[in-house]
Amino acid sequence: MRSTRLITAFLLSLSMLFGLVPSALAGTTFPLTVRLNNATIPWIFPPPDGLNSSICSVIPQGINVNPDDLGSDRLKLAVQKDLPRGIQRTVITDLIHGTASDNLGGTYTFVYKNSLTLSFDGSIVHARMVDLFVLNGANVNFTVGFDWRWAYAANSLDVFEVKDANGQAVDIAIDPFFFPTNDGVHEDPNIVPGSWQKVRTQGDPWNCDPL
Repeated sequence: MRSTRLITAFLLSLSMLFGLVPSALAGTTFPLTVRLNNATIPWIFPPPDGLNSSICSVIPQGINVNPDDLGSDRLKLAVQKDLPRGIQRTVITDLIHGTASDNLGGTYTFVYKNSLTLSFDGSIVHARMVDLFVLNGANVNFTVGFDWRWAYAANSLDVFEVKDANGQAVDIAIDPFFFPTNDGVHEDPNIVPGSWQKVRTQGDPWNCDPL
């Protein structure tokens, strides 16, 4: 969720570590589609820590859960439409199915679903994100998610593919993008003050949703 929580910052970090590069912004043709099979999609919480009790309170003490290498499938799609009154609407959906393992030999399956809607009027981006992460397995089972809305100022809004060193699209990013919070509690100072609306929150997505 923080990827999307911190989508742009995370992708920039990946680009420095693994050679990922954004595709050319000019002339972007929608829809944008990223389809990955048997891929390694890192969680925000990096190995060897993974999801554990010091991060996520629903994880039993002493258990660390990490995604399996080459164990995830992803379908991410971005569509864009011009609406009346100069509004440009972008909808980005993300679906990841995968497997994970813990340090005790336990195995897991997980599902991540995220839908981000951005309505841009030339000066303000109104964002709505609906997010869900479900982990089921040997020693841990939980579901977290949220439906949040917020707004931030922008002079332009670019949506583009992020490609690996081989030219394969591996993600879709937004520039600029500001998530409503940097700690799960307080508003990010970059968003419009008072714009963060928690329509629904299930569990502790800030600490227990690694995507």
